[in-house]
Amino acid sequence: DSAWLMSWTFNRQPHFKAQPEGQLVGWIYGLYPERPGDFVGKPMEECTGAEICMEWLYHLGVPETEIEALARESASTVPCMMPYITAFFMPRQAGDRPEVVPEGCVNFAFLGQFTETPRDTVFTVEYSVRTAMEAVYTLLDVERGVPEVFGSVYDVRCLLNATHYLLDGRKLTDMKLPLPYKLALHAGLEKVQGTTLEELLTTYELI
Repeated sequence: DSAWLMSWTFNRQPHFKAQPEGQLVGWIYGLYPERPGDFVGKPMEECTGAEICMEWLYHLGVPETEIEALARESASTVPCMMPYITAFFMPRQAGDRPEVVPEGCVNFAFLGQFTETPRDTVFTVEYSVRTAMEAVYTLLDVERGVPEVFGSVYDVRCLLNATHYLLDGRKLTDMKLPLPYKLALHAGLEKVQGTTLEELLTTYELI
């Protein structure tokens, strides 16, 4: 509901080895930094860290009388502009990015997020590490395999688990759907009764 289209993530803590106990480190994003915020009334790109934190706390539902003090006294927010961050996710096809070790090359390689390596997903540390391993093993003729990419895209259990969290734990039958889709959903659920698929849907709390 944010005018900035904010999102945030607090990954496994501690984020840093030396992070003091009781502190959390997270990332807050905004995809429309040029729009005025709903609480601070300024574009995100013109805000201080404290003001960005205020906007975030507002969207979390923190009482408005407490927001400014919490943002200034209980948090440290460091703004960072990343204007090309979505370049990672632009549509592309084979040939748009170089292979890690292009055919015929014997003394150089391309590393990092803008090279092409099979099956992996850009924007992760693993992608950068895997391309470096691929380059070293190939150029130095090291007989060692690059770690396999986890095949979650082919595992229906991973997809069902992701669906559970995308629905915030709600059941498939609780979704607000147009009548034809709702009827199709109920018909589909009747068809899978007594099957392994029904067991999986139950396991991941989708029905």
